[in-house]
Amino acid sequence: MNKRVTAIVLTIAAVGAIAYFAKQWGVLQELGALDFVTSENMILALKAIIVLVGAIVADRLIGRAIKRYSKRIGLMEHIENMFKVMARILIFAVAITIILPVFNIDTGVILSLSALGGAAIGFAATQTVGNFLAGLYIMISRPFTVSDYVKIGDMEGQVREITVNYTKIYMSTHNLIEIPNRQVLDSRILNFSKEDIVDYTFRVGFPPTLPGDITNTELIQKCIAPVIDSFYNKHKEVFVKKPELTIATGCTGYMGSVGLDRLQRTFAVRVFFKEKDVEGFYDLQRKLLNEIIKNWDKYSKKAAKDV
Repeated sequence: MNKRVTAIVLTIAAVGAIAYFAKQWGVLQELGALDFVTSENMILALKAIIVLVGAIVADRLIGRAIKRYSKRIGLMEHIENMFKVMARILIFAVAITIILPVFNIDTGVILSLSALGGAAIGFAATQTVGNFLAGLYIMISRPFTVSDYVKIGDMEGQVREITVNYTKIYMSTHNLIEIPNRQVLDSRILNFSKEDIVDYTFRVGFPPTLPGDITNTELIQKCIAPVIDSFYNKHKEVFVKKPELTIATGCTGYMGSVGLDRLQRTFAVRVFFKEKDVEGFYDLQRKLLNEIIKNWDKYSKKAAKDV
């Protein structure tokens, strides 16, 4: 009902305005106020209108193309809107550049001022521009996506948001950290996610010399494996399958030098959990380590007494 009333009011106002200007037409002609209404000026105005209409049509077509492309590759809505705004600015900048010469307006001064202004802004915002370009590269190349569990440099956690300037990571401390996108590209990226499952490995270290000459096999079977079995049975709702335990390799990998050496014996615990359960995993990983340590304390004291 309100829309109909508004439409009627606007129609009456438009008719009244047309009637008023029709009555004043003769007066304006006598005063010479309509001398600019010549065939030449009408042609120029028509050219400008055609360029503007073309710009509007191009904006609509490109906007639809961006929407289809974004849907196909799974871009987030705010990123899609950003590309639309950039395309719109470019289209209408070209349209204005075409229209100005039609009215014999020199575009050289405007272009020079625009170049100087752009250079000044670019110099002042080098970091921002770098983050912006890095953000676009990350969105297109997609080394990771939102909800992936990643390690970027020394920072590790779940990706919560990717913007044109920052990548937001939810860390095991239950804090959200924003990493500049330039820093992301300059860092080594380790992605633990595959589809919606996180395949993550963490290390457990023990002294190189154990009481009673305990072998690695005994350490696994009597100290670590029972804790993992019991822990998995209690928390099956978080883990996709039972954690795997192995002796860490002696090579130097991305996670550091691991394996058997004179400083410690290191074991690798490989766990599998769903991305949606990352918060639960953060708490459970600490509990699992604590239980392994407690069981080791009990076992090592018993082994020392038996010697």
